[in-house]
Order: sequence, then structure tokens, then C-alpha cells
Amino acid sequence: MENIKFEVSPYQDELQMIIEGKKSGYMSIEVDGRLLIVYYTKLNEDLEGQGYAKMLLDELVKYAEEKDLLIDPECDFVRQQFENHPSRYKNIWHA
Repeated sequence: MENIKFEVSPYQDELQMIIEGKKSGYMSIEVDGRLLIVYYTKLNEDLEGQGYAKMLLDELVKYAEEKDLLIDPECDFVRQQFENHPSRYKNIWHA
């Protein structure tokens, strides 16, 4: 099993996915008061289509819930997930 960690960058502008000690993907974010804006999701090409973006989203939701933040999904991937699963995200979705 891969060693996967998630961390928010020091400037709070990325939620990073670290696999085997190497940054392998991230979500570009901004925290503005109680609002967490997600601009885009980026993964290394070899990880695309394998569920890693969903893992990043799950971690982002966990972070937002822990910090009592609402998510503004500017990112197409995140917006699509929110629209496809509204009951899962209704408490944190800033529509």
C-alpha cells in the first residue's frame, strides 16, 4: 500500500497529496473567512482516472468540516461531485 499523506501548504493555497514523500497532486484553494474556495485540481498524469482526485476531495471536505468552513467549488471536478451528490455535500456547499 502506498504511503499517502495530505497537508495544507504553509500559505493555505494548496491541499497537497504526498505519495511516498513526493507531491503528486493538489487542489488550489483560498480561505477567506469561513469560505474555502477551490479553484482547480491537479494530479500527476500517471495518477489520473484512478480515484486520487476523489481522495483529495474527501480530504478537502474533512478539512472544511474540521475548520467549520463552507466550500465554494470553482473547480469543475469539485462542482461536478457536489452536483452529483448533493446530499453528501449539502452542509458544506456554498452554492
